[in-house]
Amino acid sequence: MRSDRTVIARFIGPLLLLAGLLLGLPSTDTEAGLSSPAYQDVQYHSTVFGRQKFFRLYLPRGYDRSDRRYPVIYFFHGWGGRHFKDDNALLEYEKLKKLVDTYQTIMVMWDGNIDEGEPRPYNVGYHEDVKYQVQMTDYFLELVNHIDSHYRTLTGRNHRGIIGFSMGGFMSFFLAGKYPDSIGAAVSIAGSPEFFVGSPDNHSLYPVRFMFKNLQGVNIRMHNGDSDILYFLNQEVHQGALWQGIPLEYWQFHGGHMVDKPGETKAFEMAMRFVTRTFGRGSPAPAHWTHSDLYPAFDVWGYRVETTKKEPGFISLRNVDRNGFGIDALRWLPGGPPIQNIRGRVTTPPVYEPRRSYRTVKYERTSGETSMNEAVSDSGGRLTLEFDSGGMELGLYREQDPPDWVVLDYQVGEKRRRLGMNTTNALTIRLFNRGGEGGMPETIQAAFRTTDPAVTIAERSVSTQANPGQRVVTLPPLRVSCTKRPPPHAEPADVRFSLEIRAGGRTWEDELTVPVDFSVPYFTATRIDDGVAVRDTVLGLGNADGVADAGERIMVYEGTHRLRLYADDPWIIGADERLADEIIPARWPDGYTLSSVIHVSPDCPDGHQLDCLACYETKAFNPIERKVTWGHLRITVRHR
Repeated sequence: MRSDRTVIARFIGPLLLLAGLLLGLPSTDTEAGLSSPAYQDVQYHSTVFGRQKFFRLYLPRGYDRSDRRYPVIYFFHGWGGRHFKDDNALLEYEKLKKLVDTYQTIMVMWDGNIDEGEPRPYNVGYHEDVKYQVQMTDYFLELVNHIDSHYRTLTGRNHRGIIGFSMGGFMSFFLAGKYPDSIGAAVSIAGSPEFFVGSPDNHSLYPVRFMFKNLQGVNIRMHNGDSDILYFLNQEVHQGALWQGIPLEYWQFHGGHMVDKPGETKAFEMAMRFVTRTFGRGSPAPAHWTHSDLYPAFDVWGYRVETTKKEPGFISLRNVDRNGFGIDALRWLPGGPPIQNIRGRVTTPPVYEPRRSYRTVKYERTSGETSMNEAVSDSGGRLTLEFDSGGMELGLYREQDPPDWVVLDYQVGEKRRRLGMNTTNALTIRLFNRGGEGGMPETIQAAFRTTDPAVTIAERSVSTQANPGQRVVTLPPLRVSCTKRPPPHAEPADVRFSLEIRAGGRTWEDELTVPVDFSVPYFTATRIDDGVAVRDTVLGLGNADGVADAGERIMVYEGTHRLRLYADDPWIIGADERLADEIIPARWPDGYTLSSVIHVSPDCPDGHQLDCLACYETKAFNPIERKVTWGHLRITVRHR
């Protein structure tokens, strides 16, 4: 005779299924003759948003029958999507439950919606898309804390991963780079390549292809469809990871802007498998690292940075470990000029002896001066160190500690910054000792390499002597030849050198990037905006006669194309350069075009010719392909 429970289940099961179909509720998995939902749509009060927020929650089979804790994967939807839908991704939400069961992980699909009347999520995009003060960086941490406090999760970065699609793919790499100490793995599926991020009155362009240093210590993967409208832009992103030497698992598939083929979960499973593999092996924190942040205050790897930054740009920490760090405030990345009149402080994690005095050595980039001082750790073993605009290298050491060498700067030939083509360049590099002087004098040997096949270094290594009290050491010049062609798209164009520095039985690794003065023809149809309209908007500032005068701020055109300028000329005030941005029309607005407004020195001699490398972009679309045309530019300056 059947039990009452069996009879009830037999009749109620079909009724629940029918109700679900009528009401749009999730389908069910059947286990032991009873029904359970494939997922739950959950709401809670968000302090960041000041209202109720939703997320879709998947719990693995067995969650309700044990005390086991589980890792968590967060999924970020794309444009117009929500936690329960994505019209481009077309996810098989019910089938995803099987993957959650197979990989025994909790999965949370967050809601990136900012306002019910706004289909664009995340408060990122072009200038007019950054509308709200709320920041998804704050919401992500709040959501993680909510999930960790309400469900049986394994906390910590080695049990937490992100998968994102389209705009959510951008957010995946952006947030993993913002919080590498909280996230162990990130996957970008057909991700957007760059957006402005921040508040309406202070937002900065975050170009993913130049930001992979932020992802040190994070396991990362990309999916890129060969007929995706973003295919070429994500090729640029892929090249950026290769250029910066950051490991990236890259998968190019046959298809368009999607996660999976209709009805399938194969690609989603590949992303899940990648993330869950990292849960098993863990991701150690990097021994030393680099991080660039667009917010005026941030925390990363146990360091707290607070600044007075009130304009677009980045605070960049370089070569960070317990021996010191470099820090810069830059208007844009890469290679932007310094942000003026900025102050800040860095508080370290508790890695020093409590209440002990440490010597500091600081090199100021603006003045070129080196100064010595002392800092005392607090009762917890933290140090707090002040800095101001212009950038600096800072070392922390105890008496009799050995030296600690890092790359300080370089020059090419006589005070140039760019490698010449089809010639032998004299590349001179300076090193800075941010450590002690124990064991000095000592011989420093530096070996150089590059993965760029168009660059040849004549010397395998060079050496010099470092004496007591000598904080800055100049290495003998390297003979470097370059036949590099300019990139056809907006992938990184500079040459990246790796250095292995040896002294006193110790070894350090560092790097530097050097731009190239490409061998390209001169532009022949140039026009100057010095306050006169050349096209649609006046961006220059001067007497509006279309001639470059000393003291003017000018934008240069080739025909109707605005030019991005790169110059070594001493009569261009590099610190005053500004970038103008625009969206060249395409089916989607992705991929921003940048051009230069430069300031000609008021002291520039009459008749001086400014000689610059320059480029402009054009766009094909479907797929979007931004093509870069390079040329040289010669402008005669008039000094009245």
